[in-house]
Amino acid sequence: MTGPRPADDRRNDPNRVMNQKAVQNPNRRAWLLASGLLAVICIVLFAFSIPIVAAWAWIGIAFQVAIFAALLVNGLTGRRSASQGYVFAVLLCVQAAVALLVIVIIAVAAWMPA
Repeated sequence: MTGPRPADDRRNDPNRVMNQKAVQNPNRRAWLLASGLLAVICIVLFAFSIPIVAAWAWIGIAFQVAIFAALLVNGLTGRRSASQGYVFAVLLCVQAAVALLVIVIIAVAAWMPA
Protein backbone atom coordinates (compact mmCIF):
# COMPACT_ATOMS: atom_id res chain seq x y z
CA MET A 1 0.00 0.00 0.00
CA THR A 2 1.38 3.35 -0.93
CA GLY A 3 0.35 6.52 0.77
CA PRO A 4 0.98 10.11 -0.15
CA ARG A 5 4.54 10.78 -1.12
CA PRO A 6 6.60 13.29 0.80
CA ALA A 7 6.96 16.74 -0.74
CA ASP A 8 10.61 16.05 -1.53
CA ASP A 9 9.66 13.11 -3.78
CA ARG A 10 7.25 15.33 -5.71
CA ARG A 11 9.97 17.90 -6.38
CA ASN A 12 12.20 15.22 -7.88
CA ASP A 13 9.53 13.38 -9.88
CA PRO A 14 10.39 13.92 -13.58
CA ASN A 15 6.84 13.07 -14.66
CA ARG A 16 5.25 16.10 -13.02
CA VAL A 17 4.49 19.05 -15.29
CA MET A 18 6.16 21.54 -12.97
CA ASN A 19 9.40 19.51 -13.08
CA GLN A 20 9.73 19.61 -16.88
CA LYS A 21 12.63 21.61 -18.26
CA ALA A 22 10.35 23.54 -20.64
CA VAL A 23 8.28 24.69 -17.67
CA GLN A 24 11.11 25.33 -15.21
CA ASN A 25 13.12 27.39 -17.68
CA PRO A 26 10.64 28.48 -20.38
CA ASN A 27 11.85 29.52 -23.81
CA ARG A 28 9.31 32.19 -24.76
CA ARG A 29 10.08 31.96 -28.46
CA ALA A 30 9.44 28.20 -28.54
CA TRP A 31 6.14 28.45 -26.67
CA LEU A 32 4.92 31.35 -28.83
CA LEU A 33 6.00 29.59 -32.03
CA ALA A 34 4.14 26.41 -31.06
CA SER A 35 1.04 28.36 -30.09
CA GLY A 36 1.19 30.53 -33.21
CA LEU A 37 1.55 27.50 -35.46
CA LEU A 38 -1.42 25.81 -33.80
CA ALA A 39 -3.46 29.00 -34.08
CA VAL A 40 -2.67 29.45 -37.79
CA ILE A 41 -3.55 25.85 -38.61
CA CYS A 42 -6.82 26.07 -36.67
CA ILE A 43 -7.80 29.43 -38.12
CA VAL A 44 -7.23 28.13 -41.67
CA LEU A 45 -9.33 25.03 -40.93
CA PHE A 46 -12.07 27.10 -39.35
CA ALA A 47 -12.01 29.57 -42.26
CA PHE A 48 -12.65 26.71 -44.70
CA SER A 49 -15.62 25.62 -42.61
CA ILE A 50 -17.29 29.05 -42.53
CA PRO A 51 -19.66 28.10 -45.41
CA ILE A 52 -20.72 24.97 -43.50
CA VAL A 53 -21.26 26.26 -39.95
CA ALA A 54 -20.41 29.95 -39.83
CA ALA A 55 -21.20 30.59 -36.17
CA TRP A 56 -19.00 27.78 -34.79
CA ALA A 57 -16.20 28.60 -37.22
CA TRP A 58 -16.14 32.23 -36.08
CA ILE A 59 -16.29 31.15 -32.43
CA GLY A 60 -13.29 28.88 -33.01
CA ILE A 61 -11.36 31.66 -34.74
CA ALA A 62 -12.14 34.09 -31.93
CA PHE A 63 -11.00 31.63 -29.26
CA GLN A 64 -7.76 30.86 -31.09
CA VAL A 65 -6.95 34.55 -31.45
CA ALA A 66 -7.83 35.26 -27.81
CA ILE A 67 -5.76 32.39 -26.41
CA PHE A 68 -2.79 33.28 -28.60
CA ALA A 69 -3.10 36.89 -27.40
CA ALA A 70 -3.06 35.63 -23.79
CA LEU A 71 0.10 33.64 -24.54
CA LEU A 72 1.67 36.74 -26.11
CA VAL A 73 0.83 38.81 -23.05
CA ASN A 74 2.30 36.12 -20.78
CA GLY A 75 5.42 35.93 -22.92
CA LEU A 76 5.99 39.65 -23.21
CA THR A 77 5.04 40.80 -19.71
CA GLY A 78 5.68 37.84 -17.44
CA ARG A 79 8.86 37.14 -15.53
CA ARG A 80 10.84 34.20 -16.82
CA SER A 81 10.12 31.66 -14.11
CA ALA A 82 8.50 28.30 -13.51
CA SER A 83 5.13 29.95 -12.98
CA GLN A 84 5.37 31.60 -16.41
CA GLY A 85 6.23 28.22 -17.92
CA TYR A 86 3.24 26.66 -16.18
CA VAL A 87 0.95 29.37 -17.60
CA PHE A 88 2.40 28.68 -21.06
CA ALA A 89 1.68 24.97 -20.68
CA VAL A 90 -1.86 25.48 -19.40
CA LEU A 91 -2.76 27.99 -22.12
CA LEU A 92 -1.35 25.80 -24.88
CA CYS A 93 -3.36 22.82 -23.56
CA VAL A 94 -6.50 24.94 -23.43
CA GLN A 95 -5.84 26.18 -26.97
CA ALA A 96 -5.52 22.61 -28.26
CA ALA A 97 -8.59 21.40 -26.35
CA VAL A 98 -10.75 24.26 -27.63
CA ALA A 99 -9.55 23.62 -31.20
CA LEU A 100 -10.42 19.93 -30.92
CA LEU A 101 -13.83 20.66 -29.41
CA VAL A 102 -14.75 23.18 -32.10
CA ILE A 103 -13.54 20.86 -34.90
CA VAL A 104 -15.68 18.03 -33.52
CA ILE A 105 -18.72 20.32 -33.25
CA ILE A 106 -18.21 21.54 -36.83
CA ALA A 107 -17.83 17.95 -38.08
CA VAL A 108 -21.01 16.83 -36.31
CA ALA A 109 -22.91 19.86 -37.62
CA ALA A 110 -21.67 19.21 -41.17
CA TRP A 111 -22.95 15.63 -41.13
CA MET A 112 -26.32 16.41 -39.54
CA PRO A 113 -29.27 16.25 -41.92
CA ALA A 114 -30.54 19.66 -42.91
